[in-house]
Amino acid sequence: MYTVTGLVKSNVARSIVPKRWNSINKKLHKVLSKMPLDPKHIAEAQKQRLKLKQKVSKVSPGIVNLQVLGCGAPGTPASVYLFTDQTRYLFNCGEGTQRLAYEHKTKLSCLENIFMTRTNWERIGGLPGICLTMQDVGVPAVSLHGPPGLDELFKAMRRFVILKDMKVEASEYATGDVYEDHVMTLQYIVINRETSELKAAESDEEPAQEEAPVDDTDYYAYERKKETAQQPQQDSAKNIRTMDWTKREESSVMAYICKLKPRHGQLSLEKCVEQGVPPGPLLGQLKNGNDVTLPDGRVVKSVDVRAPDDPGPVFMFIDIPCREYLKDFLAKGDLFAKYQQQATEEADQAIFVIHFSPLDVMHCEEYRQFMDQFSASTRHIALNEVNSFSGYIAAHRIQYHLNQLDEQIFPLLREENNEYEVLPATDSDLVRSSSLSYMHIRPPKGIDRTQEALINPAEYLSELELLPDFKEALGELKHQLVQHNKRRTASVRAQQYPRMIFLGTGSSIPNKTRNVSAILILTSNQSSILLDCGEGTVGQIWRFFGKSHAETVLRSIKAVYISHLHADHHLGLIGLLQARNKLFGNSCERLTLLAPEQISYWLRLYDCRFEAIHKDYRLVKNADLLENSFKDEKLLEMGIKEIATCRVRHCPHSFGVALKVVSAGTHPETNIEGDVKITYSGDTMPCESLIALGRDSTVLIHEATMEDELAAEARIKMHSTLSQAIDQGRKMNARYTLLTHFSQRYAKIPRLRPEQQQSGLGTDLGIAFDNMEVTLDDLPTLCKFYPALKAMFISHFEEMEQKAIKRGNKKLRLESVKNSTIGSACSPTR
Repeated sequence: MYTVTGLVKSNVARSIVPKRWNSINKKLHKVLSKMPLDPKHIAEAQKQRLKLKQKVSKVSPGIVNLQVLGCGAPGTPASVYLFTDQTRYLFNCGEGTQRLAYEHKTKLSCLENIFMTRTNWERIGGLPGICLTMQDVGVPAVSLHGPPGLDELFKAMRRFVILKDMKVEASEYATGDVYEDHVMTLQYIVINRETSELKAAESDEEPAQEEAPVDDTDYYAYERKKETAQQPQQDSAKNIRTMDWTKREESSVMAYICKLKPRHGQLSLEKCVEQGVPPGPLLGQLKNGNDVTLPDGRVVKSVDVRAPDDPGPVFMFIDIPCREYLKDFLAKGDLFAKYQQQATEEADQAIFVIHFSPLDVMHCEEYRQFMDQFSASTRHIALNEVNSFSGYIAAHRIQYHLNQLDEQIFPLLREENNEYEVLPATDSDLVRSSSLSYMHIRPPKGIDRTQEALINPAEYLSELELLPDFKEALGELKHQLVQHNKRRTASVRAQQYPRMIFLGTGSSIPNKTRNVSAILILTSNQSSILLDCGEGTVGQIWRFFGKSHAETVLRSIKAVYISHLHADHHLGLIGLLQARNKLFGNSCERLTLLAPEQISYWLRLYDCRFEAIHKDYRLVKNADLLENSFKDEKLLEMGIKEIATCRVRHCPHSFGVALKVVSAGTHPETNIEGDVKITYSGDTMPCESLIALGRDSTVLIHEATMEDELAAEARIKMHSTLSQAIDQGRKMNARYTLLTHFSQRYAKIPRLRPEQQQSGLGTDLGIAFDNMEVTLDDLPTLCKFYPALKAMFISHFEEMEQKAIKRGNKKLRLESVKNSTIGSACSPTR
């Protein structure tokens, strides 16, 4: 049996890709290249997608690939992508799936079916984010397949996951139901849980929860000029009436048996000539399995001029969460038996089995016996905690680059790199492999354990050597930091608090360079607070700290602050609550959740209909801290004296926050003594209330979503430009300002105006990156990094410059046309 540590991409069938789809693909790619799409472009992309779907449904698939996006390592989703030339399928979608899809260039524009094995957050946590991205690339509709309850997820999220341009359908399926299209036939197998009477009694004794206020807020109304807010409110009232608040526990999971459609045998041109078939479209019909009639009336059968059909391979997906499902799983063994050793035909023997089941279940004797019944040629792939590497190769690449600037501010990520481990197995070693091929079925003992690791530091560092001005810029930076480096040591740094660790510095959607918003403030060696918690935050913690230390950090998080209810700022919260519960159980104290009151509607509904989480947090409403700052003994034990909030100018119920933190350790570079004031803007356009809240801050962490030349767009979306963020810091007399939440359009480095590039960043400014750790003593040095960063990302920087020139030229052309139109209207001759 194989386990995997990263991306696995394998062919399960082979054929020639039809060339006639190239023109349609190019049109679709042209439309999708305009991302992020406005409604006009979304409609055009959907039109092209439907046209493509109608044509491709008549043709048998060419290449069919299986791609493991996430291997189930700590902080990593377990998800599999199955794709053909024009069709895509996703099996499970945990937090971080869309970021892995982006990193590995997995196109989402043709994804229309998502199959879930369970309805827990570990399997569905990435659905909201990936559906928002799919909507942006023009997918008209997506079908969710799996156990009951999937449709309720989007009802619960209807306020902050707006899918008005894409239809989401979720249906319930029973054992024996079949999904079929031109690519494959898929059989659903429901595995039921054996529920004990004791557990049912415990469920009945569950205390009633506090009522959650109904959230009718339209969090994106400000971005839609032509729509009124009345219609969403009407839809909201309808959804609330149909919402089921009764307690539901997961009682079934879904397994899938897939069989690809037979691949047509290769067309023999010699036989076609013998049969008198003329060159032209008749050959294509014969190739696709259709009989044709010649001009002379003779009928030529496809089977007479083609090689025998290649039967489609069989593969399956199994997810048994715990032993309570084993009884029903084994009782339905006959459904799997026809694809095991006793299969009537060799082609029916499964070529591989994907196991989402946890390791303790896979080690059960009953489960092992089930696996033993498969053929020796069947490959078993485990996507669970036995794997160690996440597959986020790009994050390691950029961290090796940044580490050359400063190894303490940009420490190397600490996750395990492609370690191999032998575990007990029946027929072969249970090995971790980074590259498996299904083009040829071979016994597993041929794996080379000395294969090249996924992370290749030598390659990453050699990339820097090819950059023309980087070596000189790096030398200048090192020269400027000589005195600073002499005064700091690792031992002194370890005792300095607060420390700021940026886990997510991008806006809207994650990409391979920047994840969505999350900032970890270490306030002591045993306490920390998170400022926002976007999707994939727990995964970022695992990669930054490594397995051994990440558990300590997760326990140290005593509070989480959520600035507003846009999805990119809080979709990682449930994953965080569950990670802590899984690791520490009842021994972990409740999390203090400082958030808009409206979040309770979403959390209560998830608690009722999916998984219990209400015991893992206590809610402190952000609005309650507007007049009276939050103070209590637990907060003081964390090293935080008080927390205050203000309303900011973004979507409804958006807040900024200021923390007064006790300073610990010596800070020779900044000479800071006593309390440290950290102000965080969340998302906002320039805002007087934030200036008042953050007056005389030690550090202001402010969003800088847009370039200065996009000020009009920033105003519409209620964000700040880079210069506006800097100006906010100056107005509140902040000692240092750190810029974050950058648009993914310039994810690697923000673009300064020409005069700013010449003068450089001010001495009070710094640019935040993912996996960046900043102490108070680091703050004066951050302004010196920009020239080296610009040299490091020069190709990206030049691309931004070209885009800025094009925008400027377009603006001049529009102004010229406008002026000429006005001149013509005022002409005396008219």
